[in-house]
Order: sequence, then C-alpha cells, then structure tokens
Amino acid sequence: TLLYTIKFEEMADGPLRIRQALPHKIRELTRRTRKESELYSDSAEYEFEYSDQDCLENEIAELYAYSETPDIKNCQSTYDHFESSLDSTKKWNSLTDSEKKKILFELLEFFEQDDVVHHSLGIQCILYLLQGKYSDCNTLEECLQCSIQNSFLIYECGFLPILFKQIHLLAEEYKTENRQSDHIEDSFVIRMLLNVLYSMMCLIYSSNEPFHSEKKKSFFEELSSPIHGYANLGLFMLEMIFLFEKGLSILPIKKVTLIFWKYLLFTLGTMDDIAKKKAQIQEENGLTPWIEPKDTPSSQWHVLQPQFPDRIPPEPCEEDPNGAYAPPNEECEASRRLPWKPKARQADIELYLRTCRQKFLGYQLDDDCTTMVGLPDSIQEGVRILQNHLYTSHGDLAVKHQEKMCSTPRRNRKILYYHPPAEMLYRAMLPKMEGYIIALLKVLLASASTPLSKAKTSGSLNVLVDVLPEDPNPIEPQRLQKDLSRHKEIITKAVSASLLLLLKHFRLNHIYQFEFISQCMFYANGVTLVLKFLNQDMNMFVTAENSIPGLDFPSCIFYVPPPTIGHQVVESSDTLPDEAVPKITCWRNLFSTINMLRIIQKLTKWRTPRTMMLNVLKSPPILKKTLKISHWLVHLYVLKLFKLQAKYLGKNWRKANMKILSSIYQHVRHRLLDDWAYGNDIDTRQWEATTEEQRLKATLQTYHGMWYRDLLPESMILPEMPTHIDDEATTDNVQKYIDECEVELPKNFENNYKVWVEREVFEKQYDWDVLLERFNKSFNENTMSLQDPLPS
Repeated sequence: TLLYTIKFEEMADGPLRIRQALPHKIRELTRRTRKESELYSDSAEYEFEYSDQDCLENEIAELYAYSETPDIKNCQSTYDHFESSLDSTKKWNSLTDSEKKKILFELLEFFEQDDVVHHSLGIQCILYLLQGKYSDCNTLEECLQCSIQNSFLIYECGFLPILFKQIHLLAEEYKTENRQSDHIEDSFVIRMLLNVLYSMMCLIYSSNEPFHSEKKKSFFEELSSPIHGYANLGLFMLEMIFLFEKGLSILPIKKVTLIFWKYLLFTLGTMDDIAKKKAQIQEENGLTPWIEPKDTPSSQWHVLQPQFPDRIPPEPCEEDPNGAYAPPNEECEASRRLPWKPKARQADIELYLRTCRQKFLGYQLDDDCTTMVGLPDSIQEGVRILQNHLYTSHGDLAVKHQEKMCSTPRRNRKILYYHPPAEMLYRAMLPKMEGYIIALLKVLLASASTPLSKAKTSGSLNVLVDVLPEDPNPIEPQRLQKDLSRHKEIITKAVSASLLLLLKHFRLNHIYQFEFISQCMFYANGVTLVLKFLNQDMNMFVTAENSIPGLDFPSCIFYVPPPTIGHQVVESSDTLPDEAVPKITCWRNLFSTINMLRIIQKLTKWRTPRTMMLNVLKSPPILKKTLKISHWLVHLYVLKLFKLQAKYLGKNWRKANMKILSSIYQHVRHRLLDDWAYGNDIDTRQWEATTEEQRLKATLQTYHGMWYRDLLPESMILPEMPTHIDDEATTDNVQKYIDECEVELPKNFENNYKVWVEREVFEKQYDWDVLLERFNKSFNENTMSLQDPLPS
C-alpha cells in the first residue's frame, strides 16, 4: 500500500529512490496515525446522565461553603435557646401543624422590631427549621422529609413577603453605602436570608405530593410577581449580579447566581417543558410535531476510538440453521440508523427547484414549489424526499408574522409570542439587557479561570469573597483550597445553566428575542470566553475531586468531619457512609462543560460570520482536546461544532482529520442538500457575511421599535417609520419621518435648490395619490429586504 503513496517521478530513478523514500513515507504515515489516535480517550465512558439539575441533596449541599460550617452550628444553638423559652416541651416532629404554626408566628414577630439583632436571630431559627431540625432526626431521609414539610408551613405563615423585604432593604443599604467586603463574616445576614430563599425554592419544588400542588403553584406565582419595584425575583437577582459586577463585592455572588438559575428553571420550565411546549405550538399551527427521542442511550453511541476497522462486511443479525444468512430484522436495522430524522428547509427546496429548472428547462417559476412539469423523474423523486423531510419551526412562523405586521396598519397589528412567562422576563430585562449579559459573562470569566492565583486580576471580579474566612486556619490549607475550587465550580455551573436557559426560553418565545440575546453575548466576547474555558485539561476538570463528602451539608451534621494531620486533610472513609464516597466524575463540572458546548453551538448556528470567527479564534485544536472526554453527549456537540466550520477549515485540515469527518457522518443529524464537508462558494459566503450581522441588527431594531418602543433606552430608539399608508393616513406621518431623518445634501444642490424647486415642483402637475401609493410600495419593498429569514 505504501508504494501507491510514492510519487511517480520517484519510481523513474530506480529501486534506490524507492528504498530512500520508503522510510520517510512510513514515518509520515505513523506520525499521522499517532496524531489522530491522540484525539480520543481510551478509557471507558463516564457514568453521567445529563439532566436539568442534580439530586436534591447535592443541590442543597452546594449552597453552603465549607467555611459556613460554624454558621450551621450557630443556627442550631440559636433555635435551642429560643425553644427553651417556649411553654411546650414536646419535640418538633411530635407537634401538630397548628402548634408548629404558632411557634412560627412567634418567630415572625422578631422581624417586626427595628433591631438588626432580632432579625438575625429570627432568620437563623427559620433556616434551622428549613434544614430539617436535624437534632430530632436520625437519618438523612428523615431530615429531608422534615425540611420539605417545614418549608410549606413557613410559606403558609406568610414569611415570603417578609423575606423579600429584608433582602431588598439590606441590598439597598449596601448599595447606598457602597459597602465592600474582604471575608465571609461581613455578609452574614444577607447570606442567611439568601440561604432561606434558596432552600424554600428547592424544597417546595421537590415535593410531588398531590396535596401540595396548589401551594406549590401559588409559591412560584408569587416569585414571578412584582417585588419592591422589580418585575419579578429573576430581575431582582439580575440587578444584584449587575451591582456585584459594578464593584459591590459584599453581595454573596454564588448564592445569587444559584437563586437566579433556580428561578429560571422552576418558573419558566425545564428542558422537557420546552420540548412539550414546542410540540404544542407546532400542533396548534397545523405543523407536524417533530417527534424525536429525548436523548441517545450511551449504549447506542459508539465512543470515538482510534482503531481503524478492517474492511469486512458487517456480521449478520440472524443466521439460518442451513448456513444461509437471513435478512436483518427491524430492530437490527434501527440500531444501525441515526436516532434522529434528517431535516430539510423550505429554502433548500426552492433552491433545488430553481437550479433544476434552469438546467433542464431554462426558465424559473418564482414562489412555486409544486409544479414538476418537464422535470426528470429523478428530480421529482428528489423533491418528494425533500418535502417528506421538510421541517418548519415556530421560529419561521414568527418571522413570517413579523413580515406581515410590517405591511399592516398600526391599528391592526398584533404582537406574537408563544411563552408568556418568558415574555414577561424579556420585557423586564430589555432596558438593561446588554448590562445584564455582560455582568453574567464577567462572573463566568472570573469563576472559569483555572489557577487560583489568578482569581483576582486586573479587569476581573473577585468571586471568592463570600468563602474566605477572616482568619484562615494555617493547619488546613488544603481544605481551604478545595473550598475555593468548589466555590468557583458551582458559580460556573449556575451561570452556564442560566445562560443556556435564557437562550432556550427566548428561542421558544420568539426567534428575534433569541437573536437579540445571542448578538449581545457574541458582541460581549461570549464565544471567546467559552473557548477559553474549554482550553484546559478537560479530563482533569471533569474528574476533579474538590468536594469533601464529610463536610457537605447535611453530612457535616451526622458524621464526624475528617481529621487533619499537619498540612494535609485526611479523608477517612470510616467516618463516611457508603453513598458519601466521592465518585470519579464530578457531576457539576461535566454538566458545565456540556452547557458551554451547547451555548457556543447556539450562538454560531446558521450565522456565517460567527462560525468563521471560530476559525479565527483557533477553536479546532481546543475542540479536539475536548473530544478526550469519554461521554457521548460531549462528543455530539463537539462534532456539531466541527460540522459548522468544516468548510472554512481548508482542504488540508479535512484531509488530516478524516476520522472526525467520518464521526460526523455517523453521529450528527444530516440536513439534505447541506454541503458542510465541501468548501463550495467560500468567497461568496465571506462577501455576504460582511453585511449579515448588520442586516440582523437592523431587523432587531425594527422589531423592538415596533413592539417595545416604550421599554427601550433613548440611545436605542429610532424614528418610527410609516410602514403603511391607506385612505385614513395623511402626509403628516411622512413629513414627520422625513424631518427626523438626517440627510446630508451636496453643496451643488444647496446652491441651486431654488432653480430645482421652481422647475420640478411648481411648474409641473403631480397626482399626489399616485405618489403616495408609489412611496408605500417602495417603502414596503425596502422594509422586507431588511427582514432576515432565519432558518431553524
């Protein structure tokens, strides 16, 4: 085989040149094989199931830093002191609901006083009850069940408005005084308040009891209601993140980002809720729901391996007793197919018919995808296949609706949105959308930096303030280092999940809302940030053991913490239960990695300039390193990113990475008539890409100016353009638009404009009705050209 790789000119000089060329060719082939085999991991696939969140125990444990363990003990002692003043001597679990509520009302009286000390005592007692009053419990399960019951009792007593008021007053005080912090003790009160809020949200959401359904629904409706001048809890948390980015370091950023993530997840909906709502929208609009499996089982996904299989026919699924091979059954055939159905766009069908008609018939039929007269049978069959795989998303419907509204009189316009909770959040975020996105990305940048020594550099935020103790114990430096690393990992998990949920829900509500937040993230260097995060040893990141099970809540209550010897932390398995032993894979880190890949894939999909930016930022080597993570979902999104930019990477790259191209063919959805593996018309695409973002920006300005004009800041408001002139309209609107437009006239016109007016205006007779009709037609054509049809 090697002889075929030698040039024909080398063979003309005889056997000597062949012998000299063979070692070079062997080394080249060996080096290429070794280089390609290094891309993939030889280890077994990680045991990880991607979902919206981790189990309840882990989500509650990640709320508390290891430095907060003394505060947890103080909550118990504070409640014990309060309980000693009560008349009842019964244990909490033996009391009736009415007796428990009586005690809770006495606790709420602490907040009626102006003394901050009483507020602190009351919030510690309530937090201890939300922790399950673990002194009366014997097992973790009993403690969690008691926590859920107490959370509903506390909500029924009307504590939620009091909690919002306390958080708001404290945040306003910090904002007014511009209070700074260097250690965890400075933010004690607001940390306790946020702990209570987060615990109530997680515990109430986790209850699946039928008798709790109405209270659960009422609780999350209250979270979506206005709160002290803010539209909802989500906007309140975003404002706190924005203040932290502006320098208010006393705010506990980890707890704030966790609450914002849980708010999006619990009030807007999970990924399953998005899929159900999407199918419902398609059914309501007469579209065939695109039913696909939720995910691909790992057993059906062949993790990329460096081996090169021999060219042998596949083994038969069944064998006849006589020695003949029987045809494969349906189950065997299904295992050889991709789990998702190929798609085709309406634009693909139109382009295919336009090309075929021009080639075979020499004419075009605009806006006609049904006439097949004169076309060969093979072409007609191809069109039928494309129509069978035609996919029309609700985003396409939203684009058509917006185009229709641009040519509709103002009194007849109707706004379109599919997801009311997301619409409310979008309206609340729109005036400061860029600021909120930049704040989230800056927090993500500060938490995603791997070296601890670079936690606070010039231009970045210090996200470790709410975990650093005032007087660090010099005997336990490794425990503090693990706590700091764990703290940053949790922030990365919360922010990445929040950004992904914002993209998904705004995409569900309206395609232009998704495009606007995507453009904000792209302009804020969101793609660069994600690539910087991925440019590390990802296998080490997803297997990092920065958790100490004996110090996680509530294990730190039921089990003895690991002893310390010298400068090392000894994690003794004798003091831990079997289920507390750390696993090989860190769930939150692998979860964050998948979220990052999904975010960058959504930002660049169908956007040529952004896809080309991936090549400029040298993403292929970074994505190759990510393939070393042995999990099918990571491989899937990495291959999707390679598919997007394959045509821009050049022939040499494609030739040297045939294994990746083959994996794309095997595992990624195919779009019919998509030439992703070929560099066709690259020059034309680059020329079009120079104006694509500008056209998208103009489209978004038209969309926001039409529906959200009263919510936009003055810098974003454009003169409203008259999109339709009918019998009731007058020329005043046209004159107003002309007066607001700034037009630079040439000097020759300014010197001779009187002659032009006399000759072209006063001496000629015009039919003004015809002129207005021409203006209306011309304006509609220009407006429609600005609309950017967005493929799904």
